[in-house]
Amino acid sequence: MLFRACPKLTMKQRVVTGIIFTMVILAFVVPGYFFPYILTSFLTIVVFMGMRELISCVKTKGITPSSGLSYLGALLSLLPIVVLPFSHSPWVAISVYSLSVLMFSIIGAILVVIVHDNEHAFIDGVSTVSMSVYLSFPIACANIILLYFDKGWYFFVIGLFAPWISDVFAYFTGSLIGKRKIVPHISPKKTWEGCIGGAVFCSALMALFFGLVMHDVLDTSISVSSTVIFAGLGGLFISVVSQFGDWMASAIKRWAGIKDFSNLLPGHGGILDRFDSTLFSFPVTLVLALIFL
Repeated sequence: MLFRACPKLTMKQRVVTGIIFTMVILAFVVPGYFFPYILTSFLTIVVFMGMRELISCVKTKGITPSSGLSYLGALLSLLPIVVLPFSHSPWVAISVYSLSVLMFSIIGAILVVIVHDNEHAFIDGVSTVSMSVYLSFPIACANIILLYFDKGWYFFVIGLFAPWISDVFAYFTGSLIGKRKIVPHISPKKTWEGCIGGAVFCSALMALFFGLVMHDVLDTSISVSSTVIFAGLGGLFISVVSQFGDWMASAIKRWAGIKDFSNLLPGHGGILDRFDSTLFSFPVTLVLALIFL
């Protein structure tokens, strides 16, 4: 059997779960405008719960990563918070994180190989550091967006919600007119039509958001038309990248032989099932923040 069995849920149950999940997210996002550390705390919860799901996932294939080092690697996402009292430059935060994760990856992999006395020790070490980078890098980017830019909250919201907007429109477009499969060996239901539909709608809504809201918020000398065009291209890129994040998670689950990373959210899977595309969008959003701010 390829996937783990899971109880069937009605559409109503899925909708209820989705509404509750959205309300919880907004309970962090809205006050996060005034107190960004509320959102950094939320991100810390996400990265640790995500790491728990990843460890459980790879263990289904007989891989035994170091749990201690994996969670320590997840803590690297907090480095921008540690650096902030000493420097308010996002470039310093990025540099500190990059050097730290490089050292962690080399030393961590070697430590696992030394401690795990089995034929899979090398794979255990590589999986440990890979999972750490996979989760800590995008969350570190999100923390930098929130703490190192005056208008960072707006870009955080973009990085968080744009992938979900893209996913929703990709789903409906694919359901209505989708015929050509794009990655059937990874995600059988994904189609080219859905992929393009999600990207187009995400790009259009991003351009609209920047034209109506962000241009005034940024108080930039760039013309509205130029801002809208650039934002549209940014939305297009975020959509494409976020869909790669979705495919990445799907590939991991198919390799592990599971349908969802966990059953935390009935009908929606686990934390990683909800944030897989967001993990890929936050780095792109950080680039947008560096350009505009």
